[in-house]
Amino acid sequence: MQPFWLACALLTTLPVGPLVHTPVASRDSGRSVVCYPLVGLLIGLLVAGFAALLAGVHAGLAAVLTLAVWVALSGALHLDGLADCTDAWFAGHRDPERCLAVMRDPAAGPMAVVALVLLLLTKAAALTVLVGTGDALALVAAPVLARSGAAVLMATTAYRRSGGLATAMAAWLPRRATALAVAAVAVIGLFVVGPGRWLILLAAAIAAGAAWRGLWQRRIGGYTGDVVGGLIECVELAVVVAAALTV
Repeated sequence: MQPFWLACALLTTLPVGPLVHTPVASRDSGRSVVCYPLVGLLIGLLVAGFAALLAGVHAGLAAVLTLAVWVALSGALHLDGLADCTDAWFAGHRDPERCLAVMRDPAAGPMAVVALVLLLLTKAAALTVLVGTGDALALVAAPVLARSGAAVLMATTAYRRSGGLATAMAAWLPRRATALAVAAVAVIGLFVVGPGRWLILLAAAIAAGAAWRGLWQRRIGGYTGDVVGGLIECVELAVVVAAALTV
């Protein structure tokens, strides 16, 4: 269970700190990536459960409250990653080292603010449709697919920071186990969501994840923690929009 608790501690604000043994073994750190889809499932169940409690509340208000809980569950960590990536994209001047330096800057520029506002508004609009129709499966699918995409990114792309937070993860990440975990998500979704709609959501997730990975592969030649966070936000957005369009 240690890799799972490590994944929860990194990706959520859930109080699992006392369950994480310290010092953290590098091997467990790498194995925690395999658990990312499970953490996504946990987040999705909590978000869907909260949305269910708001049955009868105006759909717009319920959507905003659900989004607030969703953001709180990750401590806005992934939004911060998206903001840093946006700044790096516009202020990095196509220089990999400059991009990495901008990502380290805690300040958010105007383009980062615009990106966050647009993402949150679009996500809230999609959630208005999903919460209004009681579409719990889509609320669960989005975080599962997003964190599965994060695991795929980390398993297939070079880590670009020396001594960064994910150094041990990148070095000890079990790629075969990660591939099996992601494949299991793809197969289980066919039966739980249904083939027709699941393939649409899966296609949206793959398209968003592949596009995001391609952008940063060309710009910095790999990924950082911020790139992982940005991917999670982009894939979640793509999935909830696709789900809203296919209700």
